[in-house]
Amino acid sequence: MIAPSIGFIGFGEAAFALSSGLLEEKKITSIFAYDINSDHPLYGAMIRERAAALGIPLTASLKELCENTIHLFCTASAKVAEMIAENIQPFLHTDHCYIDMNAASPMTMERVAARIAETGASFIDAAVMDAVPLKKHKVPIYVSGSKALGFAEEANGWGMNVTFIGETPGSSSAIKMFRSIFMKGVSALLLETLHASRIYGVEETVLASLNESITAQPLQETADLLLPRTAIHAERRVAEMREVMATLGMLGIDATMSEAVAAKLQWLADHRIRELWNGHLPQHYDALLEMLEGKNRKKTDDYQN
Repeated sequence: MIAPSIGFIGFGEAAFALSSGLLEEKKITSIFAYDINSDHPLYGAMIRERAAALGIPLTASLKELCENTIHLFCTASAKVAEMIAENIQPFLHTDHCYIDMNAASPMTMERVAARIAETGASFIDAAVMDAVPLKKHKVPIYVSGSKALGFAEEANGWGMNVTFIGETPGSSSAIKMFRSIFMKGVSALLLETLHASRIYGVEETVLASLNESITAQPLQETADLLLPRTAIHAERRVAEMREVMATLGMLGIDATMSEAVAAKLQWLADHRIRELWNGHLPQHYDALLEMLEGKNRKKTDDYQN
């Protein structure tokens, strides 16, 4: 079987790491790349050096890249994902498989998918779920799209770590985006928490207490424990967070995350969930989500009527 030829649109850190891993695997032997900045006075030298180190030809245009490859990995930037899809459209045909790995919104991926579909090429929404430089081609990637299952099977045969999510473009990116709310939020919360804790010399004690609370059970059980109680006690917790904000203000510490927590709790309190539940505490977090979804549907229906 002839090894497929793949191309990268954008040859930055991620494309370099993926290419390096795939070439080490020796199941992909032909890689091309196109980067609009390959002749840039600041960035061009590094792009050319990386490509030369792996023996990867840099094409002069997207047209040339498409002529030499079948699988096209777009590893540029979310802000240019749609523009690249528009620019590459004239050069795609039914044999091409366009894999968009940019960290874009599900809506962006849906629009890119529609553009690519006009050419007859396959479109794959690919969400990268870990650090590419560390894991190279073994980095976990979630894929969705009408041909995503076949692509996942083929890419795993190259030694990649690809998981099929579903046939709807945008599903993979939705997972990554909504996961980011938590991961980026936790990082910001930790920063604010530990910054304040250090001033009072209680940093290690606070960390130990958080560790006990968060890692004592699986995350789903933590969600079952925390979310229904948060809905029941939202109003009281708003008052507690205002005290936190006042304390941080006295310490001269930015309280952005505490302010956001207070605002979210107030939003929850305004939904009067405690009254709707008659003070009873559900055992599972999905009871809260179902309640909020029902309220959101009612607002949508009222607006449409």
